[in-house]
Amino acid sequence: MSLFTSPVAMWAVAMICATFGLRERRREARPAPTVPGPPGPPGWMTAAARVPCPAILVRRLTREGDPVEISRAGLGQRLPPVTLARARAGCAALAATLALPLAIGAPVVAILAPVLACGAACAPGRWVMSRQRARRRAIVRELPDLLDLLGICVEAGMALDPALGLAAERLGGTLGAEVAQVLHDLSLGTPRSVAYRQLVDRVGAPEVARTVGALLQAEELGAPLSRALQGQAEALRAGRRQAARERAATAAPKIQLVVAMVMVPAVLILVLGVLLIQLSRQVGAVIG
Repeated sequence: MSLFTSPVAMWAVAMICATFGLRERRREARPAPTVPGPPGPPGWMTAAARVPCPAILVRRLTREGDPVEISRAGLGQRLPPVTLARARAGCAALAATLALPLAIGAPVVAILAPVLACGAACAPGRWVMSRQRARRRAIVRELPDLLDLLGICVEAGMALDPALGLAAERLGGTLGAEVAQVLHDLSLGTPRSVAYRQLVDRVGAPEVARTVGALLQAEELGAPLSRALQGQAEALRAGRRQAARERAATAAPKIQLVVAMVMVPAVLILVLGVLLIQLSRQVGAVIG
């Protein structure tokens, strides 16, 4: 009886195979890692929203366009408009409270207290606007890749909705989440045009509006969808190249301004300093 056909060797091989099988089974049973959602408002805004403020001040600091701005910033479920208004009121109250002890010591600061309160009240809105601009830039940057993936899927014979789902899954990111939301709305019975318009309202980017218009027009006229997607992708990339050229063209005057306002005075001060030192030595030797 050889070593490989002995019962001990067969038992060892069986135990090794069982160990690998149990490991693979545990790996399959392990829950998939959850994709983290978009980050919510920062801690300072949450803390400011908890500051006790009069209700009339909160109502005065509520804006009509807050729901739209919050939705375009991707914070529709994380930042209610009332919380944003409370954050404005809390920031204004904190700024006024901090300026009060300084106003007691220096009465001139009392004049600046309302200015500080107004500037602090604008801080939450400015943060939402910056978040909205960053999200819009990310969506516009991902849009040509999504159109390319969608065009490949459509040319392969897939229907539009499965192609959208596959392209959104492959792409991921902010635009992938928005496309997944559109597919969810369509599965609930929302008309396609309404779901597309809601996407445009949530994003607020003209590039997305033009792409949605081209898709709806191609569907109504019966034009080949792959050509429309390819044309939109090429137009978006051409617009991106043109915007890069414009930013490069505006960079030269800014650099020249920095050179003229910072570097040239620094060099002049250095040269004049050396000249003054040499002149003082010569004049000092003559005068004694």
